[in-house]
Amino acid sequence: MKFKSVDEIGPEHQGHRVTVRRKLRDGGYSDFIGIIEYIDISSIRVRNHKGEAITIPRSEIVAARVIEAPTLQNPENPASG
Repeated sequence: MKFKSVDEIGPEHQGHRVTVRRKLRDGGYSDFIGIIEYIDISSIRVRNHKGEAITIPRSEIVAARVIEAPTLQNPENPASG
């Protein structure tokens, strides 16, 4: 799917899978992939496949895009992912 800038990621993307790159305070970058659980004008909360959630202030986001869900390895047991 086409890249979406941070400003284009909005409430309509809640429930979608995204990848978010954020700038760390030490000057590095970190990527987080997961489902948007919450989004507003100042931050987004994303939960990954391990159940870990992170709230990211929009001021720290340098890139974000909506991505498709991965193909299941075992379609008969979706929990095994």
